[in-house]
Amino acid sequence: MRLWKKISIYFIYPACMLALGLFAGLSVQEFFYPNRQQSRQEETAESRETETNVSLEAAGGQEQVITADTRYVVERFDLTDSSRTEEEEPLPEQYIGMNREQFVDACEVYEASPSLEDQNRGFLSMYVERFSAEEVVVRKNYESSSRPEEFYLAVENNYVVVYEADKKTRFMSTGIPVQSLSDELAEELLNSKYVGSEAELYDFLESYSS
Repeated sequence: MRLWKKISIYFIYPACMLALGLFAGLSVQEFFYPNRQQSRQEETAESRETETNVSLEAAGGQEQVITADTRYVVERFDLTDSSRTEEEEPLPEQYIGMNREQFVDACEVYEASPSLEDQNRGFLSMYVERFSAEEVVVRKNYESSSRPEEFYLAVENNYVVVYEADKKTRFMSTGIPVQSLSDELAEELLNSKYVGSEAELYDFLESYSS
């Protein structure tokens, strides 16, 4: 019995001392740093809030891509007279599913090989002005040159040449020698023969070109 008491004292006494030491340590810590535990709780709460905000930002910053419902707006700017038009057009199917980077690349490909319609308009360049899943706006730059509608045929250095309506601006050289024409027509050309349209002009040139 006495042996058991001695063994119990050896175990119980150190355990009690350890408990008292821990309690005293916590009491001293609370005395000198009364708000430390609260600060830790606040830091934990802030950390959780930050993680939540990051998750929300990641969700909100989801990559924008073109869909079948995206509005496709084309702005056309003519550098010749600074005129500008804007209209919504059907979205080309090949653009669906593209993000901004892919769409910019597609515009560069188009710029290198524009449609015949754009070529006839004097197409120069194309770039992206706005891009989102709701609306895509592209700008196409043109430089249209007004073609003359009236011409005059004349003789210069024994060859037929074409002037615009002012009779001063040379439109083209034909390479047709005046000697190959009839005397009557040559006389007309020496006095500047009027041609009313570009179609008439090319009909004449085809008739007398070798």
